[in-house]
Amino acid sequence: MIGDDSPAAVVERRTETLRALAVASASKAELAERIGVSRSTAERSLRDLSMLGFVAATADGYQLTVPGRLALDEHDRRIERIGRFADVASLFDGIEVGIDVDPALFDDARVVEPRPHAPHRPVECVAALVADATHVSVYSARHLSRNARVYHNQVLDGMTGTFVVTDRVVDQQRSTRPGDLREALDLGRIDIRRTDRDEPVTLVLAETPDGPEVGLVLYLDGTPRGFVGTDDPAATRWARDLHERLWQSATPL
Repeated sequence: MIGDDSPAAVVERRTETLRALAVASASKAELAERIGVSRSTAERSLRDLSMLGFVAATADGYQLTVPGRLALDEHDRRIERIGRFADVASLFDGIEVGIDVDPALFDDARVVEPRPHAPHRPVECVAALVADATHVSVYSARHLSRNARVYHNQVLDGMTGTFVVTDRVVDQQRSTRPGDLREALDLGRIDIRRTDRDEPVTLVLAETPDGPEVGLVLYLDGTPRGFVGTDDPAATRWARDLHERLWQSATPL
């Protein structure tokens, strides 16, 4: 980004200076020694950051301004978030997802992958999420009988839910446990709509006594590849909005 004078580019180039001044104010000479550069380099760095209002000269030396500290914090969050994307990249290998996944889904997320001795770990995470829910908003194009039983048992215990599913899911449920589907619908605690949208994911937004949580399971060729779960507010808002859009475009069962 040499030659780029945008605030983001300057922060990227001058991160060491921002981080050094976040510890304590410093003169030009002190800053040069602190970050191990020449005094002229330190002067250029201070000049660039001062022009943006991220650094200010005071009687005690140069110090970060409030916007400067916020810029450093945002930079660090961005770097950390990019690292999280790299951590979960293997989950998406070979999978084409047509929905816009919000980056917030991976903030402070719990990522669970299957293991040779525990291939159902991602599915079990969904079951645990549903077990604590008073209401679920679900999209799924994949039918898993063990999760279907969990949903059914929770509905019998009073949980409510709105489900957007493909015809394949409905047909498989009717063929394997038709009585469960009829019973749940007769209780009036769930609503189901059909969709033609066939994504390799299951999305669950669970309303729990401690607040909403979202879980996403990714599938490769029908096999669970991994689970991502978080209660991050931005992620749960994304899940709620996505489910509402899918719901509105779906057809009543």
